[in-house]
Amino acid sequence: MNEGFDPDVVTAYERDTWNRCADDYIDTFAGITGETVPLLIESAGIGAGSQVLEIGSGPGHVADMLVQAGANVTGVDFSANMVDVAQSSFPGITFQQADAEELPFEAESFDAVVANFVVHHLARPETVFREINRVLKPGGRFVFAVWGAPEEQSSIGAFFGAVMAHHDMDELPHGPLFGVTERSVYEPLLTQADLQDCQLSIHEMIWKADSLEPVLKGFWDWGDMAELPAETQANIKETTRDNSRPYEQDGRYAFPHAILFGSASKA
Repeated sequence: MNEGFDPDVVTAYERDTWNRCADDYIDTFAGITGETVPLLIESAGIGAGSQVLEIGSGPGHVADMLVQAGANVTGVDFSANMVDVAQSSFPGITFQQADAEELPFEAESFDAVVANFVVHHLARPETVFREINRVLKPGGRFVFAVWGAPEEQSSIGAFFGAVMAHHDMDELPHGPLFGVTERSVYEPLLTQADLQDCQLSIHEMIWKADSLEPVLKGFWDWGDMAELPAETQANIKETTRDNSRPYEQDGRYAFPHAILFGSASKA
């Protein structure tokens, strides 16, 4: 498990980042983060009438897919901008701003809790896991998806390879589970939160894009690249395009990614 970053610094950094990325997320990162939802639905046994909480609901696209599976969904996110975008885009779903470390719900309220590309951003995952256990009904399922091993993330590698070639980038604040895929780390955290039957598996997902622009835009917002000198930005874009050529065919892109799926249940 990663150590060294002040949890409050991580939380502030993550909140600022996702507030900045809110407006364009559906047109950028949703291209890959939406690919994981069918497997999460299957793993949690979500269906008609399921009471589901989505933690880190972002712009609402995952919650909408859960609703299409028949669930009654509540989404929470600590980014006010994300909540605004989600509520505007999907007015029939309930979204609210809340910190996953202190969920504003009664105990045993939900059949399933979903966290899609969220766990690796948590500053205090052990606290969040305890809260998830508290709001789950007995027998309820917690399911999540995160990036797998860093070296198996093709679009991220294309972008960061370009950044490192043209800019000295400080290490960014990140949570203790960032880049972590080992069962030996996840299982104790889940067990300490009284969640059991920990399951972990790696699946390949493809980020498909009709052009490179959604990928560039997503990373540009996330990395706050607009603050860099214009020449540096141009060089990073050019090198990202070069690095992305192995994944391009006829102007379209298919970036393979290793995704870690996890699940656990409440006794």
